[in-house]
Amino acid sequence: MSQIERDLSRGVFLLWHTDNYDDEKLIGVYETEEQAISAITRIKDKPGFSDPEGKFEVARYELNKDHWIEGFVRREGFSLPKWFRPTDSE
Repeated sequence: MSQIERDLSRGVFLLWHTDNYDDEKLIGVYETEEQAISAITRIKDKPGFSDPEGKFEVARYELNKDHWIEGFVRREGFSLPKWFRPTDSE
């Protein structure tokens, strides 16, 4: 088994950016955390990513696993994970 196959069998790394308006953007999906961090270096000075109030987040996701299994609800024009809003407001 190659190194890439071993890494992918465990998971992948998603790189997100949240700006000062709380808009979240998925930048990319990477085989290693180091690759995701390198992407931050490449884009941190680009429009939409250079605001000092914004933040980058690298999150590891296991492959072949269901995520967000509780479902989503629509509130205030946004689709949010169901756990994010109280059930009594549905």
